[in-house]
Amino acid sequence: MPRGSAVVVLALCLSSCSPKPSTPQDIVAVTREVGAWQGRGIATVGDIPSETGRFRIHWQTTNESPAGAGTFKLTMRSAISGRTLQLVVDHQGVGAGTADYDEGPRTYDFLVESANLDWKFRVDETTGAYVPGSSSASPAKR
Repeated sequence: MPRGSAVVVLALCLSSCSPKPSTPQDIVAVTREVGAWQGRGIATVGDIPSETGRFRIHWQTTNESPAGAGTFKLTMRSAISGRTLQLVVDHQGVGAGTADYDEGPRTYDFLVESANLDWKFRVDETTGAYVPGSSSASPAKR
């Protein structure tokens, strides 16, 4: 047998012994609470180290006194430089809502500016996780 043919036969034998490629797995969104705060007046809160920068922020204002005089501003900032990244909420009076934010991995903090009302908010971060043993890909038919 010529030397080139032996190399080809050897290569075919070795390639048939290699393991099958792994089955692709589905990635699902996983949400975890990274912090919750409440208060009245002005505050800087946070120092949230984020892996993704994808947040859902749930906020609520209550106990406005005197009526019609409540204000609430929630600003997301870089915790390192203090630079404003986004005004998340600018609301007058009693209310509630949800805001989504997607900036990127970094450490964040929040500046709360409020008057004449109580405030609270919760920050959830969304990441991805593989689902073990799952696959949306169908097996190849032979």
